[in-house]
Amino acid sequence: MRLSWFSACQFFSLGNIIRTGAKGNSEARTDGDAEELRMKKTLVGIVFVLLAATMWGTLPTFSRLAYAEGSDPYTAAAMRAYLASLVFVIWLGANGTLRKLGPREIGFYFIYGLAGVSGTFLFYMIAVEKLSTAMAAMLLYTGPSFVIIFSRIFYKEPITRSKLAALLCTAAGCALVLKLYAPGGGADPVGILIGLCSGLSYSMVTVLGKKAADYKHDSITNAGLMIMFGTLVFFFIRPPWGIRIPTVTLGIDYLGLALFGSVFAYIAYLKGLESGLEGGIASITASVEPVMATVISAAVFGDTLEWPQALGMAIVLLGVSIPIVSQRAMR
Repeated sequence: MRLSWFSACQFFSLGNIIRTGAKGNSEARTDGDAEELRMKKTLVGIVFVLLAATMWGTLPTFSRLAYAEGSDPYTAAAMRAYLASLVFVIWLGANGTLRKLGPREIGFYFIYGLAGVSGTFLFYMIAVEKLSTAMAAMLLYTGPSFVIIFSRIFYKEPITRSKLAALLCTAAGCALVLKLYAPGGGADPVGILIGLCSGLSYSMVTVLGKKAADYKHDSITNAGLMIMFGTLVFFFIRPPWGIRIPTVTLGIDYLGLALFGSVFAYIAYLKGLESGLEGGIASITASVEPVMATVISAAVFGDTLEWPQALGMAIVLLGVSIPIVSQRAMR
């Protein structure tokens, strides 16, 4: 009887060990599956952001084509905003979204549009007038730095060594791509301050874009409401009734600016954020925009690509890949 009791104890003890081990393996598999899903979402988000950056990269090409037809930077920016808003007004009006907006939503998207669209467009244009185009563009790309700081403050996203390394690489690479190694004289301090304001405004697309998720709208609605409210300021700068489009070609150029540079680009970018991609990683990834802009301009206009620019492109791509490789290594 004593032997039988001892055997029973061993049996139940062994059963507990097996059950505990099975539970541990199940939890490990669950954690592994969750991590795998998170990584897939991150990669999907990065693909959407790269798509957005590619479309933003068409902006200099369409702008140059518009200028060749007699347009100017402020008119081109205004027409980009007006036409993009028209597309979204038709879409969101047809599906009933505009009728369902509450006062709280209107207030948020009004601020989102002013900070993310109006501020970026206007501060950048003023910076271009006071600085070289390359310097103004470089200051615009300080946006990721602001995103990383604000994402840490508001969303508790960690500031990792990989993000900082990626930020340094993309900043250095952008400087080479934009040919900052050949400056055209001294920089205006006021112009630099305004250029930094453009970078701050640019960062709000990401920072407030994460907050927009609270309203449970899809990326099309978020992009549309942001652009529509952001367009309002242009009524005081370049009223639509005062703009003339003398040629069909110029109209096509404006349409390209609106569709590729605003409608599709912002939808894709916010879709990337919607996937759960961290704001800091999204903004760093979007830094491939000047790379794509240089490649597209070279293809369309036959612009010569200097070797420091090619090196800068490689450095930007290296910087964009650092957070991805780092996340995979941590697994």
